[in-house]
Amino acid sequence: MSEADALPVGLVHARQGIIADANAWFAEWAGTTPENVVGRSIDEFVVHAREDLLSKTDAAGPWVMLSRDAPERAVMMSRHCAGEADVLVLSEASERWRALSSLRRRYALADRTRARLELIMDSSVAFATATTEQRLAELLADATARAYGAEESTVYFHDADGSSVVAAGRDPFSGRFDPEVLIGRVSEPRRVVTAVGPAAADRLALGLGSAMETAGVEALIAAPLHHEEMDFGAFVSWFHHERTFDDEAAPLAEALAGQAAQALATLRLQARLAHAAMHDEVTGLPNRRMLEGELEKIVGSSGCAVLFIDLDEFKDVNDRLGHHAGDRILRQAAERLRASLRADDLVARYGGDEFVVACPVTDASTVREFAERILGALNGGPEDATALRASIGVAIASPESGMPGEHLIRQADLAMYRAKGAGGNQVE
Repeated sequence: MSEADALPVGLVHARQGIIADANAWFAEWAGTTPENVVGRSIDEFVVHAREDLLSKTDAAGPWVMLSRDAPERAVMMSRHCAGEADVLVLSEASERWRALSSLRRRYALADRTRARLELIMDSSVAFATATTEQRLAELLADATARAYGAEESTVYFHDADGSSVVAAGRDPFSGRFDPEVLIGRVSEPRRVVTAVGPAAADRLALGLGSAMETAGVEALIAAPLHHEEMDFGAFVSWFHHERTFDDEAAPLAEALAGQAAQALATLRLQARLAHAAMHDEVTGLPNRRMLEGELEKIVGSSGCAVLFIDLDEFKDVNDRLGHHAGDRILRQAAERLRASLRADDLVARYGGDEFVVACPVTDASTVREFAERILGALNGGPEDATALRASIGVAIASPESGMPGEHLIRQADLAMYRAKGAGGNQVE
């Protein structure tokens, strides 16, 4: 199975709306095989998709699109440009579409609930257009405050450690109450909670009532942000006036939180895909594609030195001990290179056992000293179990030289071969 076929989303390469390649997810969603979609218009599977791609040439989406064969099925489609082709990322949106359609039918006759539905629809579209988590959090805070007439709303996202941090809005308690306790009340059972008055607040979480009194908060409504098995945090709307909640308050909170959570899941998936496209899978370093794009910027702004690094005798080790051992050596080299860099330097895995370091320095002696330090780091110290030998070639370009980054890399590559020809484990 290819990496693209293992993705939990559809991946389609298209030129002028004609499919050039598609992964297994998209083919299965379309009810056919990857081979049978190649050469066909995306419109044959997704309503108005080709029309939108051709007419909205500068738009990246995402858009909610319907299946041609089954209008009750929907996908969220976004576009990423890759030269002359479009890379389309499609994720399942049928549940969202059904939920919105159901809400539309349910509340069609009631003015008040129709206004809420319009808010959900508008928020759904707004959430889908957010390109950063910060913007999504701000949109959710604004939508929930408007939905309930709250003075303010706070959005909390879980960070990498699982702690809740304020992503939008503010914490009204200023340290008088740990919001983590309140978020736990909604996240663990995944339910919307309300509290009207201090007594009800204390029943929800001990100490919350007195904190609300001190902060002038009369009531609150909180909902978890979750999508499938992923928990992202919660939102809380605060009221500094008397407030009661009707039977529609919780479903509205669930709808807004659900829409935002799905948008957040999509953002994070797209971020992982974008990161994977620009980084090496073995070492985690930027890859050749990212290096070439960044190098042009560095050369044009301040000049640049490029160090082309080739690990000596790596092929012998790889052939003798296998690819797992080779990958371990590559990761060790990457770690030592990272540790040697300064804030403005860039290191990338160029391919095979080759690495490239770009640094915004044009003084030859400084660059030479830097290259020798990197070589020493690769060689390792007495405490290092593995000593890595390397040949390093250096090339320098001033911003006035107009030298393309590709040419600068080629010069450094030639210098590296001179270092290797002179016995290796040295700087040329």
